[in-house]
Amino acid sequence: MHIRFALIILLLGSVTLFAADDAKKEINQSDRNRLNPDGSIGLIPYNPKQQQHIDSIAKEVDEAHALINEKLKFLNFEKKIKDSRYGQVSSAREIRLPYEPSYVQHSRYVMKLKGGGGAEGGGFALDEISFWSRKSLTTKNKEPLTIYRDLKNSASGGGLKGLTLSIRTVTSADDVTTTYELEKIQSPWERIKLATAYRDRLTDVLRTIDRYINSKGFIEAKEVKDSILEISIGGDFQEP
Repeated sequence: MHIRFALIILLLGSVTLFAADDAKKEINQSDRNRLNPDGSIGLIPYNPKQQQHIDSIAKEVDEAHALINEKLKFLNFEKKIKDSRYGQVSSAREIRLPYEPSYVQHSRYVMKLKGGGGAEGGGFALDEISFWSRKSLTTKNKEPLTIYRDLKNSASGGGLKGLTLSIRTVTSADDVTTTYELEKIQSPWERIKLATAYRDRLTDVLRTIDRYINSKGFIEAKEVKDSILEISIGGDFQEP
């Protein structure tokens, strides 16, 4: 009886141990050699903490898209939307690092809009937003090299479902474009980093539009203040 009981305990312990090993395998995120049955690179799933993080980012992205939609009313009122698009560019930035080639980088973002059929505020809504950059080699006596990067997302799909990164590398001998879809990137950490970068860029867009709104209010207040001052000290009136 005691022997049978001991065997049962040993068997249960072995099953528990194997189950724990399987669980570890499921959350092993260092398996870069993971492959799907068709031979494609296997996706490493999120662990619970990572899943919570990416869900939180997706929620913040939806909130940012909604805030942009609200500010489109102002941009339309200011007649800044042309051909259902709005965007801004940054100044050229030189990249110089010790012992590294030098580059110059240009960046811009473009919002593709839908609607605008004469409803209040123009009726525009964000359809797609793209963050684009071009980095060109400026070091002399080096083969010409230009790298284009385009981080794009469809707001219509919600959250991060349409987020893609395209990288185009152009040399004197070749022109190659590679596209990565967020949901097909193998590493969960890289998926989270890319989603975070997109969310942060949306925050930058909102910040720049807010600066534009604030500047309009500041200019208006200054013009009214100066006008009141001049009207107030206009002197005594008399017959012309």
